[in-house]
Order: sequence, then C-alpha cells, then structure tokens
Amino acid sequence: MIIIIDEASAKLASFYYHDEIFKPQWRSVAGKASMSEELQEKLYGALLGKLLDELQKKLPDELQEKLYVALPADESINDFQKTTIQESADNTTKANTGNLRIPKAPTDCIWIVSNRQQKQIADSLGIASVGEPQCGTRYAVESLAELDIEYLERVRRRYNHIPWDIGETDRCLIRELSLSDLPALYELYDKPGMTDFVEPLYDYETELEYQKAYIENMYGFYEYGMWLVFSKETGKLIGRAGLEHNELGYMIAPKFQNQGYATEVCRFIIDYARENTDFEKLYCRIDERNEASVRLAKKLGFTNSGHVDEDIHASIYRKNIKNNEKH
Repeated sequence: MIIIIDEASAKLASFYYHDEIFKPQWRSVAGKASMSEELQEKLYGALLGKLLDELQKKLPDELQEKLYVALPADESINDFQKTTIQESADNTTKANTGNLRIPKAPTDCIWIVSNRQQKQIADSLGIASVGEPQCGTRYAVESLAELDIEYLERVRRRYNHIPWDIGETDRCLIRELSLSDLPALYELYDKPGMTDFVEPLYDYETELEYQKAYIENMYGFYEYGMWLVFSKETGKLIGRAGLEHNELGYMIAPKFQNQGYATEVCRFIIDYARENTDFEKLYCRIDERNEASVRLAKKLGFTNSGHVDEDIHASIYRKNIKNNEKH
C-alpha cells in the first residue's frame, strides 16, 4: 500500500511522527536512564530532527525538498511492506493535474487529503482518499490523528472493490465475498445436503446482481455480513459464515463437517461481534430437523428462546454476548 500525504495533512496526522514512528524510539532511549526535563527536551528535539532526515532520504530525488513521510506498517498487519510511500505528488495549491505525479498503480494507493481539491484530483485518478469531513471524502474521520494502517488499508480495499480479510482461525481464513468467488460459491452449494435447510442460490445473472448490491450495501455500510470460509491448507472455499445483523449464520461443506470447523469459525464470529458491534445478543434460526446445527448452537452457548419463525419453520436460539468472556 502506498500512502500519499502532503505537508498540510502530515502535520494534522500527528500519528505519523509520534505514535507510529517516534514514540517507540523515544521510549527506548528515555527509559534507559532518569534525565532532567531540560535534557529530555533537548534529546527529544535531536532525535526527532534525525528521524525526519532519515525519512527524507527514502524519497525519490525529485521529492527530497518536500515533506512526504514513509509510514512503517503496524506489526500486526500481515506482510505489509515496511516502507509504504513510494510515489506521491504535491498539489496543495494546484487545481489541475498538470504537474501531478501519477502512481503506476492507483489501486495500490490511498491519499490522505487535506482539502476538497485534492479529493477531486484523487477521484479523477481513481485513487482512494480519506480525510476530515470538510474534505468531502466518502470515508471521513473527525481527526487524521485517529487514522491507523488497518483503517487505511480497509478504505483502499473498499474503494477498489477488493474484499476485506476479516480474520483467521487455526485452520480457516475468513474474508468477504467478491464477484470472482461466484463460481466457487455455486460449487459449494451444489454439494449434497448443502441446501437442505438453506435457500439455494439464484440463477447466475440474478445472483450476480444480488451480490453486487450486497457488497455495496451490506459490507459497505455495516462492515459485516455473510463471509466466505477458506481452508488454510488448500486455499479452497469450504463454507460460509457471518452476521446478518444480529443473526449468526453458518454452513460448512460435507467433507469438513463433524471435524470442528463450524465450531471454530462460529466462535471467531461471536468474538468478532462482541468486539466490533453493539449487539447485546446474537440469534440463530434453526430448523429443528437440522440436528447438527441444534447441537452446534447449544455447544456455542445458544439457548432456545421459545419463539418460532413460522415463515421458515425455525426455532429461534439466542446468546448474550456482552456479558460472556471469550471462549
């Protein structure tokens, strides 16, 4: 990921210097010995000046005179490059793209804009942008200092219709669906027993339009939904699981049933809902003839609420997720 940033937004995004780059270095020095406040202040200034000099050396020669910064990726983000700024352009005062240095791959970039003019240029180049509300970006934050690498990467992916990676368990990867996954999804649903208790997919053209709208409106607005489950070992699609608002849904291919995969994935999703949503309870709608799903729901701590959805002849199970510890 390439982050484009100008001097104005760099000053606003204090995390660039302080939280992500400078604070760890400062702690490693200041924590070694007790110092007077005067000495700490001098050392702080010296280290900061040296750090900015080092950052500028990483930039292309033609940008040396400008204040662009390279933000090291957070260690918790999988396999991100340590230097994320490679190419960018200074257009703080320009209304056109005449002098704009266009990155080779706009889909790899995200632009932290500091005004509407930059946002418009980013749109014209097909580059994702994020900024404060007055900049008019679709993805707005109250303060640039709130930004972090994970959020920027998710905005870049959403803008470019690249599915988000939701998380992983010991044996599975969980991510959003993309339209390119549809053939694998049809293959999954064609396996014996997969549609015994769930609705089958529509015909291809109808399903394509449905999933386009789902990605835009469900993933794009709520940031959750029904996701895809892949085997880490093979990379193959083995199921679906996720949240339809406060309802947990899941299905696993026959080959992987009765091996703990559904339990593993559903536990991850329950923890995800606890940490990332405001839901107090989760629900499951289960046909009582689906004995495997009933057993799984009870194993996960769901209890029969005593209510029935007459439309689909399903019992409603529920679980309080806010007062329970992680399993």
